[in-house]
Amino acid sequence: MGASLDDLVAMTVFARVVEAHSFSGAAARLGLSKSAVSTRVAGLERRLGVRLLQRTTRSLSVTPEGAQLYERCAQLLSVADEASDLLGNVGTLPEGTVRVVAPVGLALHPLPSLLEKFAERYPRVQVELSASDRRVDPLTENVDVAVRFFPRPHERSLIERRLGTEKRLICGAPSYFARRAPPHTPHDLASHNCLRLKDSKWDFRLEGHTTVVPVSGTLVVDDIAVLREAALEGLGLARLPRSLVVADLREGRLLSVLDAYAPEPLVISLVYPQRKHLPQRVRVFVDFMTEHFRKVFRGG
Repeated sequence: MGASLDDLVAMTVFARVVEAHSFSGAAARLGLSKSAVSTRVAGLERRLGVRLLQRTTRSLSVTPEGAQLYERCAQLLSVADEASDLLGNVGTLPEGTVRVVAPVGLALHPLPSLLEKFAERYPRVQVELSASDRRVDPLTENVDVAVRFFPRPHERSLIERRLGTEKRLICGAPSYFARRAPPHTPHDLASHNCLRLKDSKWDFRLEGHTTVVPVSGTLVVDDIAVLREAALEGLGLARLPRSLVVADLREGRLLSVLDAYAPEPLVISLVYPQRKHLPQRVRVFVDFMTEHFRKVFRGG
């Protein structure tokens, strides 16, 4: 028995609940009441005879059956969105909102300057930028484009565009090196105050292999901007993306060490859902960022 029109409506509501991680968020997006959204999802569960969502007073999670259904619903809604965009964009300039998530370091630089240029070219497109070092799944988290380091190869239903590569440098301020001699090998870091991002590891190329070297220090943070400021103040050494500190290095506010032991650079990619026809606003954003990121990182 095929899906009825009522089933299609209920599936749309269910997909929006998954993307918003809440009934209230989906209700706001759909212009419905929270109770109407809940009723639609409950009816769909009865119709299919399976539980799609696990609900508690504080959280909402998708069951394995719900995850399978969402993947199909997302494809259905994608086709519908594409059809709407194709009809609505005939003879018009790109407009609407592009939801983007990027690692904190790239959100600090170079994204702000690139977004300024993008806005000049496409003034009717609004970019919603979230800065997060967490791996975000565009398929389930209502994101149009994710900028990633080390994207997973061959992820189903996702397209990857490589933008370039990003070196990671061990940096310290001149005031720090006035107190401590620069390290000559990664093993010398044992006697240095190493400022770190939470859960990060410092790896180096040693004897032809990538090796993690234990480091410790007086500061562990979860914000790379704070890490850079601490290094600038001379508190210790920090591993920072080259793009974030290129001006500091050029003007002598920071000095890099152990460059000869640098590991393989990070691969930067744009990742977005696979679609036959991308919405115009997303397509122009992807094309613009691909072109301009490659100029910045020379990694194309």
